[in-house]
Amino acid sequence: MPETESNSSQAPNPTPEEGVVPLDRTDLIPEEELRNLLLQTNPKAMRDLDMIEKGVENFFLFNYSPFALAKFEQLQFLKPADLKYFEDKNGFVLYQYLFLSEETKELGLANVAIRPASRRADQIQKIKSTCLAQSAAAFLQYIIRRDLNLAERRAAGELRDWVLRQYLNADDKGNLIDFQDSKNLPISMRNTKTLSVESFLQRNFKLRDDILASLISLLAKKPNEVIQFLGQIKADPEALLAVEKRGSRSPLLRLHLEFHVIQPSLEELVGETSLDVKKETATDETEIEIIYEIFINLGRRILTSLLPGEQSGWIQPSGTHQGAQFIQELKKHPAFTSGKTWEGSDVFLQAFEVLSQSMDSLSSLRKESLVNLAFSDIVVRIRESKEPLAVDLSSIKIKDSSIKKSGLSKTEVLDQILERFKTRNDILTREKITGNSPGVVALAIENVVSSFLANKERRTSIHNLIRKNGQPKGIYAFLKDVVEGVDSEIAIDEQIRLSKAIADWEKENEKLRLKAIQDSKSFLVKLLEWILGLFGVSISSPLKKDLEPADEYQTAKQNKKPAASKSNEPAAEKEPPKPKKSLGVLMGPKEKSTLISAKVQKSIDYVDRKNNGIIWLDEVVAAISSPEFGKDKVADLMYYDQKRRYIEIRSMNSIRHVFIRKELESDSAWLDSTLEYLENVTAKKPEFAALADTLRKFRDE
Repeated sequence: MPETESNSSQAPNPTPEEGVVPLDRTDLIPEEELRNLLLQTNPKAMRDLDMIEKGVENFFLFNYSPFALAKFEQLQFLKPADLKYFEDKNGFVLYQYLFLSEETKELGLANVAIRPASRRADQIQKIKSTCLAQSAAAFLQYIIRRDLNLAERRAAGELRDWVLRQYLNADDKGNLIDFQDSKNLPISMRNTKTLSVESFLQRNFKLRDDILASLISLLAKKPNEVIQFLGQIKADPEALLAVEKRGSRSPLLRLHLEFHVIQPSLEELVGETSLDVKKETATDETEIEIIYEIFINLGRRILTSLLPGEQSGWIQPSGTHQGAQFIQELKKHPAFTSGKTWEGSDVFLQAFEVLSQSMDSLSSLRKESLVNLAFSDIVVRIRESKEPLAVDLSSIKIKDSSIKKSGLSKTEVLDQILERFKTRNDILTREKITGNSPGVVALAIENVVSSFLANKERRTSIHNLIRKNGQPKGIYAFLKDVVEGVDSEIAIDEQIRLSKAIADWEKENEKLRLKAIQDSKSFLVKLLEWILGLFGVSISSPLKKDLEPADEYQTAKQNKKPAASKSNEPAAEKEPPKPKKSLGVLMGPKEKSTLISAKVQKSIDYVDRKNNGIIWLDEVVAAISSPEFGKDKVADLMYYDQKRRYIEIRSMNSIRHVFIRKELESDSAWLDSTLEYLENVTAKKPEFAALADTLRKFRDE
């Protein structure tokens, strides 16, 4: 990775930290000063200023969405040259981000202008960081489509021709050149950079150097770091899939500080894995191997031209096995490394060396990738299955020929898969008892409850599976405390059904236990019990000796009761922490609860969505647009809502009547983003400042 340099604002060309946008340390100039500058150019430019500030306001309103920012083409009076002038005056900040078009599914570039009404540098930093995350997500989505394109070309035998076309071996005027001609070799060597991601982005999108450096650095990070950075936005699942398809490798492979290529996916490394015999067997060659051949052929031609004839006899006319020798000879040749005629030789050599090392590790990488691919496929099936799934040799859905080419046997692949299950804490496993081949029975933790509910005959098996994975309570551990009005209706319903299922299961177990006892008795004992029964005498069955304590289920059910039911218990020695004061008033008396009509509910939901959780009462009334529903009527409907969904912020009533959804009161991310939005609303109305103060005090309590 590139070494970290100082990102001080004083540096002429600050280099970002790995995947981090250079810090903005200075707040923007005051609005009055900027407006004076705007008036000197075009008085109508004030409208564009309002649009730029509104874009930042919407950025925070819509959960940090870069798409809300004002784009250059949306501005009517400020041209790009004007924006650059005002950026130099510290009035605006200009930035870019990549996006994937929904219509064409092609990459695009958005140029945006940024100016928070707060003018604060830290908010500008957050916007830039989110734009970078959006660019990374868009490029990763592009990679997924590119992977599919490579697979199709590979299957059709067209991959080599396609890669060679990406190598733009042309002179400064765009004329194609032949690197077989020795006088063209220096420029042909430098042209290898056209195979890089940097060249692709600069050539097609004119991405700014500082943004490009940040993007490349981010995508060359470890997968978990990339995914963590993408957490700033609502990334498309395809973006995360592109990272997942590279296993433990970063999305980009660094050949040089200025030269990165896209890492091959697991599928590309492994080759055709489908069991479909109708599919033709495609070549195993990958894009990165073809790129390496370009370097090999160039290295061969360069050495042939540099060395006297008597010293070049060892150079073979074809093949790739001499790559390491070519690199060592080029490093030793002073004419090549001096950089005069062969400008850019350092980049070429380093890229060549990294590619050579990659080829050496390709065999082991293919093995790892094949196991990753097989394991990922099985994990997907486990997550999709609503019952415990057997994992054995028959579960590996990869061609035997592909497994053999990787240098592994099917048994070795299974052994590595079973070993990986030991490190997963999201999947429950136990050794498979039936069948001839080794294996495990697996169930995803996320499916435990649904599996227990759906599979009556396997409930004991599921319970024991949970216990074998370090949870002594088994299925009882999945009984949770739920409180009406706090937890969702789905969660409450699921817990009710689970409680009932456990009760039914316990009754069934008890029946089976008593039946087993009865079946074990001799005929004489049964006859004696029957005779005694005629006289009203019964012989009690022995105490239950199941794995579960008799009171465990009762304890679990008691734990589900609301906290209020425990108020009569003796006080603990240590006083419990005082509950946080509510932001407002949740509900009126229960006996006055009201069912909100569909028309009113539709208007409430509209205002809720429009303002990202802030429900201004007057906007709800305006949306209903009916004399039947005035402010008092609608306020009462929300206050006495039967489902207890809304909190009335009473401290705001004298300024502007407002509600929020109850669950947002405990959502710290919503509180933070709403405060940032309220600090940047261009209207600057007093109710926004008052609401911001109220939310800030509540958050900081």
